[in-house]
Amino acid sequence: MVKDFGFNLWHRSSLRGQSGFTLVEILIALSLLGLLTVMLFTSFYSVTRAWETGRSVIDASGHSDYLMEQLTAALRSAYTPGSGEKYGLIFEDDGEDERAHDVIEWSKVGPALVGEDAEFAYVPHRIRVQITDPEGDFPGGFTVRAWRQDLQLDEFDPEVDTTELCLSPKVIGFNCRMLDPDQARTADDEINWVDEWTKTNMLPTALELTLWMEPPEEDADPIESRRIVEIPMGVLSQNPSLGSASNEEAKSGTSTSVGSRRRRRGQGGMNVVTGQGDRTQRPSRPVTGESAMPPGAPRPPTPDQFGP
Repeated sequence: MVKDFGFNLWHRSSLRGQSGFTLVEILIALSLLGLLTVMLFTSFYSVTRAWETGRSVIDASGHSDYLMEQLTAALRSAYTPGSGEKYGLIFEDDGEDERAHDVIEWSKVGPALVGEDAEFAYVPHRIRVQITDPEGDFPGGFTVRAWRQDLQLDEFDPEVDTTELCLSPKVIGFNCRMLDPDQARTADDEINWVDEWTKTNMLPTALELTLWMEPPEEDADPIESRRIVEIPMGVLSQNPSLGSASNEEAKSGTSTSVGSRRRRRGQGGMNVVTGQGDRTQRPSRPVTGESAMPPGAPRPPTPDQFGP
């Protein structure tokens, strides 16, 4: 019994010598742990948000590049026989900033904006692009309408008899400007863009296109994409005589180049034709009247070039 009493006394005295955590120390440790957790969560959230924002920007840029490529191909394949109002460009101006909802309509050939499966893809067809507001199940955004240029019924109405296709719901603004056709430009002149087009029987020689994609964040600025597109048929539509001049030249055989040969002026009013064969000389024949074409004039299409 005395032995048990001594053991208990020794055990209690040894416990008094051990130190433990106080309540203040425990609270401080918990506070530090909570602060560290908040810092880790904030860092993880910032990284995740930056990654999602980057993905949104890349996605919007991809949409913009795709639309610009399609618009560029469609405008460069613009078709005109040289005259005729139904083959010209129709333009409706609706603002200049990211809220712009411009409308352009023109004639073209090829699958750009309509796809390979369209039954009129490789014949002249009319096309219209614009920004459409959402309505019902229709998401809205950058849309396109297309229909065959000819062989339509008298009561045909594009607004009723065609389907509007949404190319991208992420586009919130579309602005278009045309190269001024009345500007006498030289190498030192500044390019003059106009935001109206009254020459609906013609095509401009170049357009400036601007798209605004919806921002990746609510308070961020829209993503802007801009491109200048040249229209090869614009010169022909503004100068129909170039087409007849080219046809006259082809009929009269006064072309200035055949194959790999080239013509240069020799002595005594002789044209010297040089090529892969022997050099020969023949009398020159002046090119005058409608058969004279200015340097660099585009060659007009042949009648069956845009056939089905």
